[in-house]
This record gives sequence, C-alpha cells and structure tokens, in this order.
Amino acid sequence: MDSPGGRKIHTGLIPAMGGVGIFLGFTLSFCLWGEDTSSLNLNFLFFGLILMLFMGTRDDMLPLSPRNKLIIQFLATFIVVVLGDVRISSLYTLYPDTELPLLISYGLSIFVIISLTNAFNLIDGINGLSGSIATFITFSLGIWFYLVDEITISLAMFSMTGACLGFLYYNWGKAQIFMGDAGSLFLGFFLSISLIIFVNIDFALDLTNPYKINAPISLAIALFIYPFIDTLRVFTIRILSGRSPFSPDKKHIHHILIRTGLTHASASSMILAFSGVFTISVLGISSFINDVMLLVLILSSLYFIPLFLKLRVSYYKEHCQKTPITAKEKTLKHKIFKIEKTG
Repeated sequence: MDSPGGRKIHTGLIPAMGGVGIFLGFTLSFCLWGEDTSSLNLNFLFFGLILMLFMGTRDDMLPLSPRNKLIIQFLATFIVVVLGDVRISSLYTLYPDTELPLLISYGLSIFVIISLTNAFNLIDGINGLSGSIATFITFSLGIWFYLVDEITISLAMFSMTGACLGFLYYNWGKAQIFMGDAGSLFLGFFLSISLIIFVNIDFALDLTNPYKINAPISLAIALFIYPFIDTLRVFTIRILSGRSPFSPDKKHIHHILIRTGLTHASASSMILAFSGVFTISVLGISSFINDVMLLVLILSSLYFIPLFLKLRVSYYKEHCQKTPITAKEKTLKHKIFKIEKTG
C-alpha cells in the first residue's frame, strides 16, 4: 500500500503493485501470440525486465538505497547491452559514417538506458500519466515495427500497449491502484531499449523503403519528449538553486498543472495531447530537414515550456483562484443574512 504524506498528493491508502499486473499482462500476451523470429536475442531483454521488476517490487515494499538501485539497474542494462547486443553503435544520421568504438558504444548505451529509465520513473507523479505515455509510445512503435515487417517486436509493443491499457482502467482519474516503482522502472527500461532498437532498425533500412524515417534520433526524442523535458527542467532548477538534482520536490510540470486547478485526468490528457502533436510535427518536418537541424529545433522549442507554465499560473491566479474567507467574515455574512431574512 502507498501511504499518503510528504510530497504525495493522494489522501488514502492505495495499492501500489500495478507494475506487477502490467508485467504479467505483457508477458502472458507476448507468450501466447509472439513468435521469436526477430534477429534480436529477446532472452536477455526479458532477463533485464524481470530484474527491473524485482528491484522495483522490493523498493515498493521496503525502500532500497539509491546506490543499490543504481547497481541493479546497471546490471540489468549491462546484460541487455553487452550480452543482448542492444546498443548505440554509431552516430547514425547525425554523422552517418562515424562508427563508435566498442567500449564507448557500451558506455553510452548503458548511460542512455539508465538515464531514460529514471526519467520515466520521475514522471510517475499523477494518475494516468505514466501509463498513458507508455501506451502512446508502444502503440506508435508497434505500428511502425509492423510496417517494416518486424512482427515479433511489433507484437511485443502491442502486448505492452494492452497491458498498460488494462492498468489505466484502474488508474485513470481517481486511482484505485498505482504502478509503483515496479511499474515505472520496468516500463522506463522497456521503452528506452525499444527506442534504441527503433533507431538501429530504421538506420539499417534501405533508402527505398517507404517507411524509413529520415530523422530517427529526433523522432525517438519526440516520442519520449515529456519525460525528457520534465527531467531536464527539474534538474536544472535544483542545480541552479544549489540543491542536488536528485532531491525530491513538487516542481514537475504535472504537479504545477494540478496546482493550477486541473484534475489528474485533464493534466494527463493535456500532456498526452502535447506529446502526440509534438511527435506528429517532428515526423512531418523530418521529411524536409536533417536530424542535426531538427534536434536544434527541438532543443530550441524547450524555451516555450516555462513560458506556457507562467501563462497558465497567471491565468489561474487571475480567473480561477478564490480568496479564502476567514471565520470572522463567515460569521459576519451569516449575521447579515439573518438580518435581511427577518426584515
């Protein structure tokens, strides 16, 4: 059970083992309908996923130290990257002819996967948000993998989509269950690896393939844009204020949206809509400009995030926020009402 208090915004005891349900739904679906026809060795991927699930479940029941969590994350990532050979092997469309040395490739891949995994874990702050973002990413990648004839990986994506939708039924709006660290770390690990697989497969496609993406790195960032910008934003704020980037607070974008009067469902829907529009925009623009220029545009667009939040807070203060009535004012209004009623 997840108890209220501290930075948490729920008020009652809520079950926090939704991640176990997501894992079981995903695994059962994939085992029933998936066929191992992929060139990837999925055994190492599943081993890493199970390791992340066990770590998250243990942390939900009895918190682990950050050091121990990082060690287990490193072990799970090392197995997938080194033994499973799922790694960033070059600079792809940024510098197509630049192949990374093996050790640099391993180190960069491990760093990216652990960073994205924890970035996804950090956005699990309001009901429906993590589950809906994971649903959006896995469904989008599932369609693309199917179109390029990677059927096994496509089925894995759709299995995860279905598992997340089953969880969202109980987590949307007023939550009956949370995914906990077991879910957010497991999902973040799965999504980060899926994005690397997407970039690798797209880069290897023939130029004549109609489904080849001209800017796969930019599109991968666009799919993962909300965890990316939210983590980058809160880390920057914490560092500039002289605190550790890992110190907890309620400066996340979704927390600010909730404090400005939005419900959990409305805030999650707004962020999901932003992710969808941003991804479609990047996909459309990628047909005209290269990956380097598109990455510059993506990073430049981050300037508008604090501007949007400032406008939202200003609007809330001006139109929605009510001045609290003191007990003395309530008594006075009650006396005036009685006088007016009795004539």
